[in-house]
Amino acid sequence: MNIYYVYAYLRSKDSKTAKAGTPYYIGKGKGNRAFDSHRKGSKGIATPADKSMTVMVEQNLTELGALAIERRMIAWYGRKDSGTGILLNLTDGGEGASGAIRSEETRAKWRQAWQSREAPRDSTREKWSERNRNRVWTDDSRFNAGATTREPSGGTTE
Repeated sequence: MNIYYVYAYLRSKDSKTAKAGTPYYIGKGKGNRAFDSHRKGSKGIATPADKSMTVMVEQNLTELGALAIERRMIAWYGRKDSGTGILLNLTDGGEGASGAIRSEETRAKWRQAWQSREAPRDSTREKWSERNRNRVWTDDSRFNAGATTREPSGGTTE
């Protein structure tokens, strides 16, 4: 299936490394990956606050095609950590983990971490509530908000 794409995060201003408008990260994704946070605490790549700085390089790709383009673009721009270029990517790309089979031990560790996480504080819940209280709902956003509770298209609820 051609559901994958390659995306780039662009710099919004000049830096010591490169000019504004040049990429600082190249990635492969599907679904909302390009717009989801890549950070874990203080580590990882910052997703641009300005969504116009996230550019779809190629779309409607197979996973293999997307991995190949990702590798080529990372090679073209080079990686900052290896002294070969301007990107913040930590690998040469092409290591996609789609369809990876995880060991039962790994899955048990993830399950334990998920179950032992803290619930959001009341102050955090209040911030979320306040933010959504003033939200302007378009027809599309209303439709998408219920996407997880609806049956896939063509499905029945019987």
